[in-house]
Amino acid sequence: MLAVALGLLVAATYGAGDFFGGLASRRRSATVVVLWSQAAGLVGLALLVPLLGGSPSTRDLGLGVLAGLVGLCGVLLLYRGLGAGRMSVVAPVTAVGAAFVPFAAGVAGGEGLPVTKLAGAFSALVGVALVSRPSAEQAAAPQPPARAGPALELALGVGAGIAFGVVFVLLAEVSDDAGLWPVLVQRCASVPAVVAVTAVLRRPRSVGRADLRLIVPAGLCDAGANALFVVAARAGALSVVGVVSSLYPAATVLLAAAVVKERVSPVQGLGLALAGLGVVLLAL
Repeated sequence: MLAVALGLLVAATYGAGDFFGGLASRRRSATVVVLWSQAAGLVGLALLVPLLGGSPSTRDLGLGVLAGLVGLCGVLLLYRGLGAGRMSVVAPVTAVGAAFVPFAAGVAGGEGLPVTKLAGAFSALVGVALVSRPSAEQAAAPQPPARAGPALELALGVGAGIAFGVVFVLLAEVSDDAGLWPVLVQRCASVPAVVAVTAVLRRPRSVGRADLRLIVPAGLCDAGANALFVVAARAGALSVVGVVSSLYPAATVLLAAAVVKERVSPVQGLGLALAGLGVVLLAL
C-alpha cells in the first residue's frame, strides 16, 4: 500500500512537471526548456541531497550517470516525436512504454504478482494510453503538418518510452545506503550533455524571467519525482511502482483542465477511470 501511495505521488509530481514544461514549451523551444529545467533540478538537488546523507557506492553513482544520459535521450526523442509527428500517436506509445519496461523487468526478476495485481497493471496500462490521447479541443487545434511518417512516429514514441522505463529500472537498482546521491549525479550527467546538444544544434539559450516561472517548477518537479521514485522503489515491487508512477499523464490532464480550462474528453475520462481501478487493484 505504501509503495502504491508513493507511486501516485511520483506520478503527480512528474505530471506537474510535464504541465509546467508544456506551458514553457509554448513560449520557447523544447531544447531550451529542457536545458534550463535540467539546470534548475540540479540546483535543487545540490541543495537538498547533501543534507539527507547517504554512502553511495561506485556502482550507485554509475547507475545515476547512466540514468541521466538515458533519460536525456528519452526527453529529446519525445520532443522530437511531438514536434515532427502526431501527438495522438507519440504520447500514448511513450507513456505505455515507460510503464511496461519496469513492469516487465520486475516480473522477469522474480516478483510474483497475484491475479488481482496483474489485472490492475493491465487496467492502469490501458488507462495511461487513453489518458494520453489529446482531447477533442486539442485535436481540433491547428497543428503543423506531420514531418514524420507512421514508422518514424512509432519509433520515436517507442524509443522515448523505453528510455523512460529504463531510467525507472536503473533508479530502482541503487542501494538503500546510497541516499539520493544517484539522482544528483543523474542531473550532473544530463546538464552538460544537453548543453552540448544545444551547442551542436546552435540553439539560443537565453530565457526571460517569465519563462523561468514555468521552467524552474518544471525542473524541480522532474528532479523531485526521480528522487521520490527511488524512495518508492525501495518500499515495494518495481513492477507495481513502475506502473503506478507512469500514470503521470493523468496529473497533466487534470492540471490542464483545472488551470488552463482544457476539456477532458470522454476517452480521457474513461482512461482516468481505468487508471483509478488499476491503482485500487494494485493496492489490494
